[in-house]
Amino acid sequence: MSPAKPGMLAAAALCASFLSGCAVPIYDVPYDSAGQPTVKSIVDRIQCEIKEMVRDDSDDVAAFHGRFLLNGDYDAEISLSVEVNDTGGLAPNMSYLHPPTSFTFNVSGTLSGSRDHTFTENIQLSTRETYREWKSGTNLHECPPADTNLSGRLGLSDFVAMAALTPRRDDTITLATPGGVFGGTITFVITKNLSAIGPTWQLVNFTGPGALGSLSQVNTDKITVAFARGPNAGKPMPAIVKRPWRRDISNPYAHEFLNQLLTSSINTQLQILRNSLR
Repeated sequence: MSPAKPGMLAAAALCASFLSGCAVPIYDVPYDSAGQPTVKSIVDRIQCEIKEMVRDDSDDVAAFHGRFLLNGDYDAEISLSVEVNDTGGLAPNMSYLHPPTSFTFNVSGTLSGSRDHTFTENIQLSTRETYREWKSGTNLHECPPADTNLSGRLGLSDFVAMAALTPRRDDTITLATPGGVFGGTITFVITKNLSAIGPTWQLVNFTGPGALGSLSQVNTDKITVAFARGPNAGKPMPAIVKRPWRRDISNPYAHEFLNQLLTSSINTQLQILRNSLR
């Protein structure tokens, strides 16, 4: 095939500039008055659901969850991840003439680019501390309005119920055999696609971009939560006092189990990718 003509190179450069000029992808989270993304409502939702389980003025089912969490002095470590991927594609049509014949044929090419932003942070919470804050009125942990997927109902109580009702559950807690731990993952994936017919231009041996290949935005919001018994498991709670209360909630068992959950998730994704490439 003959070397690329200047017109073809110019068109390719124009397509590339179209893709690279896209704005920073928008996370699927609320934005404050200054235009900054915030995950406050997601964290508030997590604490709200823990409070709803440990409060002592609720029905029998919730009280069962509360006794299980409070008696075990359970801590929770949560990995929060919000990701957005923007992809744009152009589908130019190119015509090649092979001298000395007059045979002409068309081929389709695709020029695409993608931009991915991921934010991740870990959050540590204590069920006993959440109970104390609610009981003393220092923080009622009200449920926030559902302004994004992860600020709607998460269903953490389902994880607690399955753990509490597990027969012969291992409640020993050592890093070698980290019993007394449970957790899970909650993921929301929103995909937005757009395809249309765009403007065209005519250059030497090049017609394009012609068809707009695709534009897409994929938002993936995910939390992975690990619950682990704390150092005061089985011990009664001290009397509630009307003042802020906090203890060190750096729980090595929750941290270790959270790492196991995240590693397992990565391995699962890699296996899915391998299977799709076979």
